[in-house]
Amino acid sequence: MQASTVSAAAAVLLCVAVPLAAQERPDPYKSPLIDSLVYGVYCAEPAIDIEEAPDTAAGVVNIVPGIPEMRAVTTLVPAQLGIGFGVIVEARDGVVFDPAGITITHPPYPDSGIAVERWSTVVDGDGPGLVGFSFEAETELVPGAWTFEAEHAGELLFRVTFEVMPPALLPALSAACGVATLS
Repeated sequence: MQASTVSAAAAVLLCVAVPLAAQERPDPYKSPLIDSLVYGVYCAEPAIDIEEAPDTAAGVVNIVPGIPEMRAVTTLVPAQLGIGFGVIVEARDGVVFDPAGITITHPPYPDSGIAVERWSTVVDGDGPGLVGFSFEAETELVPGAWTFEAEHAGELLFRVTFEVMPPALLPALSAACGVATLS
């Protein structure tokens, strides 16, 4: 009889623990190992270099000259050429995540069907770094949820989901970078 009582108690604990374990982290999420995480919209800058990233639609990621100024701290993004969005991230002092795996999940591109893009970078405490995306081609202008995640050794470092929408719904952000609004 005692064994069945223990089994029943274990089953009750399992029923309670599974939903608690299955609960997702908040979004935006920042690991305790991340010191600073700022997300939002910025004006895209021309690349000064590129790095190979075969698991992206372009096959490369752009290296920009510095950390851009966030025009708005928001998760709402106008689908417009010349707009960039993402996170400025810095790990706690002395902490280095090398490599940090970056994954951006978005609605499928109409020309290729690509919906997930991945590359590696370094996230450390030596200064802020940018993990972002800039709209450079009309086929990238897909409205919907765009999720940016970084992980290291199976540990989630951050997650931010942006909502990309028609520029007419975000006129102030659409005008923030001085680029023409697409109709």
